[in-house]
Amino acid sequence: MTDQSILSLLNYICNEARDSLQASFGLMALCPTLPPDPAWQNCVENSKIGADRLLRCIDDVRELLSTETPMLDLAEEFDVTLCLGETIELLNLASGERCSRLVLQSPVPVTGRQHRRAVEQALMRVLDAVSKLGCKGDALVTVERSNEDDGVQFEIIPAHPKIALRVADWLNSSADQVNFQDSDEVLYGVATLVAGKRIRALGGTAELVSDARTSGALVVSLPWQAETDGGFHPPLAQQDQAGLSVLVAEDSDESFVLTGILLESESVWRARDGLEALDMMQARRFDVVLMDIHMPGLDGYKVIRSMRDWETQTGNARTPIVVLSADDLDTQMRTAAQSGCSGFLRKPLDRHDLTDLLDRLKAVRTLSAA
Repeated sequence: MTDQSILSLLNYICNEARDSLQASFGLMALCPTLPPDPAWQNCVENSKIGADRLLRCIDDVRELLSTETPMLDLAEEFDVTLCLGETIELLNLASGERCSRLVLQSPVPVTGRQHRRAVEQALMRVLDAVSKLGCKGDALVTVERSNEDDGVQFEIIPAHPKIALRVADWLNSSADQVNFQDSDEVLYGVATLVAGKRIRALGGTAELVSDARTSGALVVSLPWQAETDGGFHPPLAQQDQAGLSVLVAEDSDESFVLTGILLESESVWRARDGLEALDMMQARRFDVVLMDIHMPGLDGYKVIRSMRDWETQTGNARTPIVVLSADDLDTQMRTAAQSGCSGFLRKPLDRHDLTDLLDRLKAVRTLSAA
């Protein structure tokens, strides 16, 4: 089986699993409120955590096998030390007692220009692996400007030197070079392989360093990015109609039924794949498009880019397009904005979030008509 065949299979498995889980949790949220039951709520939360872990692992394997160049957010100037500190705090809060605690040593402000979200996602994967693979103890982390002052260096000293060696090996390997010895390593190993791929996409390196201070330190170096002009400020445009006409681009029947329940007061059309969504958007005017990302044929981002190109070429007004996704929130918001979307909603859909969006669209339409 070729990598492309495996990738197609993973796309199918991931989409089926995501659609089923989203529909299940979404319907649970629509059920009448039950008497408070801590045990039940704990069970639901644990199920969501397990589902997220499963989908994240599948997404990581899919990213490893993909030959497409990853889409990066716009480079921006930010405090790298502050970003690192927030990431460490988040991971320490989420870690159990059996994990190593991450300790940021002697933090000094380091400011530079990079693709912030991509940096955060890579660091989170690396630090999570270092923490989870360690059995208690402290993992020491420092950040400083590189010697040439043209970038930044992160030094990570795990609780045990063998962890540094293992993580460094994963960061500098490709999927076909790794043979996991322990099933418990798979989740963190795959995530670290993805982190290595992203670090290289940012122009960075990762290496194992041994010196008089430590027998095993992991050093991740990233260059600064040149300043460029850019930015995205999506406008909203509406038509004067009695009710909102909504196009839902969704290949999953279960997810569409759930969305339809939430949109019962609006006029709803459905596209089952990316090409059908593009044809329908070009054929008539919608007040808003709710765009699923993982669809057969053209994915949601490619549909949005194609639609924005068509609007520019033909002089048509921009249709508000809102991305629906269960993927990582921060990363997907940036990716969606680059594609030309007007908003972002998390799946499974929350009734209050969707109602707030529709109310804002109707308010803008009323002002335009006036």
